[in-house]
Amino acid sequence: MVAKQPDAFIAELWDIANGLFMPDHPWFKGIVEHRWTREQIILGEIQHYLRVRTNPIFFGYIVTNVASERNYALMDVVMENFMEELGGEKTHVDIMLQFLAHAGITREEADRADPAPGTLAAIEMIRSGCQNRSALEGIALLAFVEAMHGGPDGAAARVFRELTGHYGFPREAAATYELHAEQDTGHGDRQIAMVREYARDEATQEKCRRAVRLGCEAFNFEWDGHVQAMTGKRDMYWSGKTPLKLWHPEVRLPRD
Repeated sequence: MVAKQPDAFIAELWDIANGLFMPDHPWFKGIVEHRWTREQIILGEIQHYLRVRTNPIFFGYIVTNVASERNYALMDVVMENFMEELGGEKTHVDIMLQFLAHAGITREEADRADPAPGTLAAIEMIRSGCQNRSALEGIALLAFVEAMHGGPDGAAARVFRELTGHYGFPREAAATYELHAEQDTGHGDRQIAMVREYARDEATQEKCRRAVRLGCEAFNFEWDGHVQAMTGKRDMYWSGKTPLKLWHPEVRLPRD
């Protein structure tokens, strides 16, 4: 396979990502279409927290890799993303805890929650993917997922509007989605620009291609974990085509 021109290569990677177009996943689509209850959303957000609490691990691996590779061209982007995610007065984990606190769930209770199969898969795939691949591959793993999450019409913004509007969650509780909407477009665009710039030869493009597939599948499993936990259907996975009706309305909370 001959290396593609940069624009053609990025277009190919977008085709891969759009095969699991995030706003169409039952977790996001079900919230936007008001198919889930408040109680179900809370169960899903516990799973969200279980995955997000691992952010320092995989971001740390990317920082370690870029330093060990002495890849100074990528250092600024990696550190900027790292500080946005983990720096400041509140980390992403702190913001996630605001939702749990609103729901009357302590961090200790959330830590004891049973991870759904999709949640477990996502954690292991993202962590090992960022640890065992180059810094550029780690960037590629996250880039297109973040780009789909962010922006005024991205998955996060759509959910934020419905959580604070239709469902009546306070803005502070839903702040994680407001944060994603604001930051992830920048994260995604910066990271995609790095892939465009530095994935120029055939071997590097193939590594990035595999990393993008891994990232899209991994985060898709995360959203699966949300829905598995809140419906009790632990054997259901979204392939990018499974109709939402197969997940709903024949659902009951596990405690019912």
